[in-house]
Amino acid sequence: MRSHASLGVALIGALLLTPAAVGCGTSPPASASPTGSPPVPLSSRTPSATAHIGARCGLIPGHGAGSFGAMSGQRTATAASGNRQLSVFSSAIRMAALGDELNSMRSFTLFVPVNSAFAALSPAQRNSLRNPAKLGDVVRHQVVPSTVTPAQITRGGSVVTLSGARLSLARQGRAYRVNQATVLCGNIKTANGTLYVIDKVLLPPK
Repeated sequence: MRSHASLGVALIGALLLTPAAVGCGTSPPASASPTGSPPVPLSSRTPSATAHIGARCGLIPGHGAGSFGAMSGQRTATAASGNRQLSVFSSAIRMAALGDELNSMRSFTLFVPVNSAFAALSPAQRNSLRNPAKLGDVVRHQVVPSTVTPAQITRGGSVVTLSGARLSLARQGRAYRVNQATVLCGNIKTANGTLYVIDKVLLPPK
């Protein structure tokens, strides 16, 4: 088994890759609406409690490791690690030694940035993630210790994360938003929580 130090080296290497390399295998996240376009009216239908939301659920394989079926039987941190598009954040969880804590939680929500979200961070932001304590704060800021539903995002408001800071929720047209991030695919049920794949890293306030 590799040590946390060696995992940290691997993560730092991934974070310092060029955006094109980190985003390999992914297409650019879909925007909520073109710049200057009027907002798309909300659908009259509210997704069911188990329906997936987001325009990029193609990020989730149809079968095998990382698929909806596989993740439904796995604890959340383990489920996220099965998708190579989420490998940087999965490495961050391991480097921050939070995998066991997340896998032992119940009825919580994990917002998981895709790999390309880390490439979009500034050099200074990526460099700060070399510090395990700061990295741990970032991981905790993606975790809400309760179930966040699509209906709750639509209603708006905010939720408190494990970092102690708040995330704002909103629906803009067809896009579900968490702070400035857009949900690419969400309301993914795992054995002990709910997972949302997002297009930006949620950074805790300074």
